Order: sequence, then structure tokens, then C-alpha cells
Amino acid sequence: MTGWSGPISRRTALRAAGAVIALPMLEAMLPGRCLWTRTAAAASRAVLAVPPARMMFVFLPNGVDIASWPGSATAALADHAGQYSVMRNLCHRNAEALGDGAGDHARSAACFLTGAHPNKTSGGDISVGISVDQAAAAQLTGATRLDSLELGGEPGMTAGDCDSGYSCAYSANISWRGPHTPNGKEDDPRRVFDTLFSTGPAGETAAMREQRIRLRTSILDAVGGQVAALSSRVGVADRRKLDEYLEGVRTLERRMQSLARDGQGGTPAHVAPPSSPTDYRERITLLTDMAVLGLQLDQTRIVTLMLANEGSNRSYVDIGVKDGHHDVSHHADDQSKREKYAAINRWQGERLAHLLTKLKTTDETGASLLDHTMVVYGGAISDGNRHNHDDLPIILAGGAARGVKHAPVRTAAAGTPLCNLYLAMLQNMNVPTNRFGDSTQAIALNSIEPMTAEPG
Repeated sequence: MTGWSGPISRRTALRAAGAVIALPMLEAMLPGRCLWTRTAAAASRAVLAVPPARMMFVFLPNGVDIASWPGSATAALADHAGQYSVMRNLCHRNAEALGDGAGDHARSAACFLTGAHPNKTSGGDISVGISVDQAAAAQLTGATRLDSLELGGEPGMTAGDCDSGYSCAYSANISWRGPHTPNGKEDDPRRVFDTLFSTGPAGETAAMREQRIRLRTSILDAVGGQVAALSSRVGVADRRKLDEYLEGVRTLERRMQSLARDGQGGTPAHVAPPSSPTDYRERITLLTDMAVLGLQLDQTRIVTLMLANEGSNRSYVDIGVKDGHHDVSHHADDQSKREKYAAINRWQGERLAHLLTKLKTTDETGASLLDHTMVVYGGAISDGNRHNHDDLPIILAGGAARGVKHAPVRTAAAGTPLCNLYLAMLQNMNVPTNRFGDSTQAIALNSIEPMTAEPG
């Protein structure tokens, strides 16, 4: 590091034609060896050494098999004991009919992150409310390249009737910039990768972008010289971290290149785009890995991931469930269907375990990315057979560095709004608000005492 008179900028990136490869936090990005006063260097180092807060929401559709919850999810979380809490008795009253009749699936997805009751329509007059992820993203605008990242295991939809007179926009989206504007999600891992790492030439059309993605070999090929130059300026620990990171990027590329079109879906609304993964499990895994990468690189601090659209009737043949998910959720106490339903819930819990493992094993200046990320996993339907919206299946994980404390189970008073949790998370992210959705008071995240609810 001879001749180095200042730290490498946190925003340093490897750049080539059409590509921008952000870097993880390195020790060399922290002031210390620069030619500043000791006081200024120490102060700046202390600020940069504190990673920012993040939040991520993972949505599971069609509720859960109540008889096997929460064990169906927590069975895969043994390695994360003490880092998550099953939250009991949280509810979404605005996901109920409230005089609007059938349509629980659409209402639950629309309400999940907004806490609002959607306007029943299959036309263009959709209306629900801003979602908690976007309330946080609005506060962070400009802090990262992407205000937020929206991902999903199935394609998004913005029009049509998907559930008893409710627009498909409600069933296929959980992130809402405003009452009338859902944030479209990306279900193709290749395009997510491109969003994180590529800029593309000016004037590039969608067709040109698709061809560029398809023909690209490795995004790293064009920046080999820059990698060598950067490696010469950093210490052994940073070189190791840089090598591991770049190998991870190359591995992601190889995994995506091995994937072909996903032929599963059954209806036009669920037909995946060309060149999407054939393996649904791998697609979700890739999306999860890139979500973690986006957080690690500080490309974004807010992520939502829909494992599937609400009401999805996808089958899970890799675990022996050939029946549709929605079909088995309405088991009517048929034991065979219940077993298949619980198997899907376990599969979903394994996806959560993978996410937490990736976050936990990603270093953040001496802590882990999980310590600096609050993760909510769940949905707005409890018992999929009954379509109720109380005692929702919710798991809160991570956030230890933000003061979040965990117990195996945290139980609230019956009828506690889920928005009480969201309000607490927003306040933890320093969003100046005393109310969100139908919240009545913020849940204490820094305590494992029983949660309470008070009238609003």
C-alpha cells in the first residue's frame, strides 16, 4: 500500500462498458492510514465502521397448515436459534371482507405490507396504501443506487380479475409506492443480476437488453485489470474478502447460465419469461442470493421477496407434491392434503433458513449482515383452509446490532395489529413516524417481554 494517502471510497466500483460492479465493505475503505489528524480519522472511521440498517420482507402465499405451524417453518432454523422469534397473535383486520365479500387472497397480499383494505375492483381504480418497505425507502432515497428491490418467484401482474372481482395487481404485488402504484417485481434472476451489476448502453431497448444478457459470458472478464490493481492496494484480509466476493459473483453467473425456460405455470398469468429457471427451487435460491448481494454491496437497503403470488396453485414436484398449492391449502381436514400442505410449508421454511444463513455468513465489519438486517417472513392469511387473518404466521429475524432481541415465541394480546411491528421497524430505521397503517403502538423490539396492544 506504498503511496496510499487516503482510504478507498465506499462507493468505489469496478467499471467496464455496460457494467458497474460494486464492492463489499473492505477494511481499506475505513480511514486509518490516511494523512489526516488522528481525531478526524478516528471519527470518520467510527462512522463508516457502523453498517447501515436494512430490512427485508419474505411473503408466503396461501397461509399455513395450522396444525403443524410454526414447526413446519422452524424445523429448518436450528442453526439460527436466538436470532429469530415466532410472533403470535398479530393480525390484519383490513384483510377481512369488511362487507366486500369473497377475495381473501387478493386482500391479504394487498394488506400484507400496507395494513390497508384494498378497493374492490378489477379495473384501473386500484387503491390500497403505501407499504412499509416503501415508507422506509422514501426516508432513504438517494442513500443507495436502488431505493428498493422487489423480487418474486412468479411474474407480476397489474391488470385483470384474479380473485372474485379483485385486480391481479393486488394478488401479485406486496410493495406499493403509493395507494395506486404497485412496485412491479422481478422474477428472472438474470435481469436482477443485470440490475445490480450492469448499466447497458444509452438507448438500449428491452429486446437489446435481453440479447445482451443472453450472450454475455462473464461480467468479470472486462475488469480483470482493475481487480489486480485494487488487490495491490489492499491488505491480506481484504484480498481474501475480495476474492471470495468475486468468486461468488462468478458462481452466480454459472448457475444462471445452466438454467433454461421454466415450463411450469398452468395459466398464462403464471407463464415464466423466456430463459427463466426450470428449477423453481434454484430460481428462489438465486433471487435470495442476489437479494443478499444487493444488501451486502449497499446497492439497496430494502428488499421484498414473494415466494409466489397469493393464490398460487403451483405444484412442488421436487418434494413429491404434484397437487396445486392452493388446492391442498383447502384441505377440508383431508389428511393426505394436509400432509402435502405442511410439506410445502416446510419447503418454504427451508428457503427462510437459506436466507438467514447467507445473511449470517456475510461479514459486516466484525458482525454479520443478519445482525444489521431485520427480516420479516410470513403472510396475511393464517389458516389457509379458513382464510382467517388473525394470529398470522409471522417470524421476525435478525437485527441484533439494531437492538432487536429474540425469544423462541413472542406472544401479543389477541388482536394486536401486525402494523405495530411495522411501526417499530420503521422507528428502528429512524423513519420519523408515530403511526403506520392501523397501528396502535410500536412493539418493543429491544425486549422479549410479552407484546401488548392498546386501543388506537
